[in-house]
Amino acid sequence: MYFLYEVALYLVLLLTLPYFLLIGILRGKYLSNIPERLGRYHVRPESHDLWIHAVSVGETLAARPVVEEILRQRPETSIVFTTTTITGQAQARRLYPAATVTYFPFDFAFAVKRFLDQHRPRVFATMETEIWPNVTRLASSRGLRLVLANGRISDRSFPRYRALRMGLKRILRRYSRILAREDMDRERFVAIGAPSTIVETTGNVKFDYEPDVAPLEIASRLDQLIAGRQVLVLGSTMEGEDEALLPELERFVAEEDAFVVIAPRKPERFEIVAGLLATTKLDVVRRSDLARASARPNVLLLDTFGELAKVYRYASAAFIGGTLAPFGGHNPIEAAAAGVPVCFGPSMSNFREIASVFLRDDAATQVRSAADVIAFASRMFHDAAERVASGERARQTVLQNRGASERTARRILELL
Repeated sequence: MYFLYEVALYLVLLLTLPYFLLIGILRGKYLSNIPERLGRYHVRPESHDLWIHAVSVGETLAARPVVEEILRQRPETSIVFTTTTITGQAQARRLYPAATVTYFPFDFAFAVKRFLDQHRPRVFATMETEIWPNVTRLASSRGLRLVLANGRISDRSFPRYRALRMGLKRILRRYSRILAREDMDRERFVAIGAPSTIVETTGNVKFDYEPDVAPLEIASRLDQLIAGRQVLVLGSTMEGEDEALLPELERFVAEEDAFVVIAPRKPERFEIVAGLLATTKLDVVRRSDLARASARPNVLLLDTFGELAKVYRYASAAFIGGTLAPFGGHNPIEAAAAGVPVCFGPSMSNFREIASVFLRDDAATQVRSAADVIAFASRMFHDAAERVASGERARQTVLQNRGASERTARRILELL
């Protein structure tokens, strides 16, 4: 099985290499991290207690309370922290200055072996359902204890995993612990071959998010731009959503004298959304070009990373992107933790449990269209009592569902 898997990896590499080389040259992506992902390093090998992997920004943020709890109970723990994406790397370096931060190796056997030789971890904990056959096999064969934390199996992924059950069973039995977000996820892990004795429900660590209380770098300037107006934040928007929202925003801004912050999820959308905004009558300023702001702009295009969570503090209403278009959704907890009334669309399969908890507690509103988003914002702008109550319900929902990070950290510490 592993031989066939490795052959398939090399075939995929040969087929996709021209694309990644082209994108790397044109956009400056991928090429810079290839040496580390192949297991090539320019520093001396160093032993670590714990290897934590988080794919991108969301998982890196979710890991923070787990890491803090581990270090609180065992301050001497040395950590190597890996991500897959460039943005995840930037976030990890900011959040974990004491850790060794590097890229997750490609799942070729030679790259994984080099990684393990370089960093020599004793326990491997992957945040969410990242199942890599060679990493799992080679790490466990070297005696590492393996943990799959905050595990989730989406509605879309479950049929594919179930079809691969015979192979997955051999991989999953190498884990010491599989920590599922909810009971449905626990049942699905068992259904795809994980031993029931190692799978338990520990909750969703994303509820343990703690807002960063430090002020925004542009706080004083943002106050000037907002100029006392109410603020609508469109966070983590995706392709198709900005296009649908902008016509509605033109009317909304004119009628409400509102200030709108648009934060595209992906950096390649920054220029695209800027181009879309240029075709409207909206007065736009980019976060990267505040010096050129007019006296009273309508829209701030947040074309930077790591600031959206703090921008939510200014909002009277927030929309969570990736939910009107079929992308599976994004995390509403950052906005909710700031006490902001939150709405999201129907596409929340990646955050099924979180969405159901918020809707159950009347702590969020589910919308169906761009017009519904604007109607929600208008209602929050005009009804101060409902705005305060809705924001407080959102904040309390986050507080009442905490605790998964402590349970996850405890399981990891047992293995250490």
